[in-house]
Amino acid sequence: MKILLVQTTSTYFIVLTIIIILIVALLFLLGNLKKRKPKESPLDLNFLEALYIALGGGPNILGISREHQRLQVKVLQMKSVDANKLKELGTPAFVKGKEITLLIKNHTQDVLSFLNDRRKEDS
Repeated sequence: MKILLVQTTSTYFIVLTIIIILIVALLFLLGNLKKRKPKESPLDLNFLEALYIALGGGPNILGISREHQRLQVKVLQMKSVDANKLKELGTPAFVKGKEITLLIKNHTQDVLSFLNDRRKEDS
């Protein structure tokens, strides 16, 4: 009788251990799936053109610099900047004097390169 009780108890422990291991593995896999970054959408040329125009074009843009995912744009006249167009584009913008900080979540370097190249073309 005692042997049967020991076998049954050890079987329960083995089954319980297997169940706990499976639960931990499942939680680990689900956690990794949630952490995956969503695919970045490709850069849209229409978005870049609209952003350039919203900033007032080449004559209005004095300088552009990049800080992480932000672009610092120095402009000549704030009147030439189309704030409504920036809102339509979904680009958060913060103004301080004649400097506009744009939050560009993806492809920040590409946006900076495009704006600088367009300025050179217009000059």
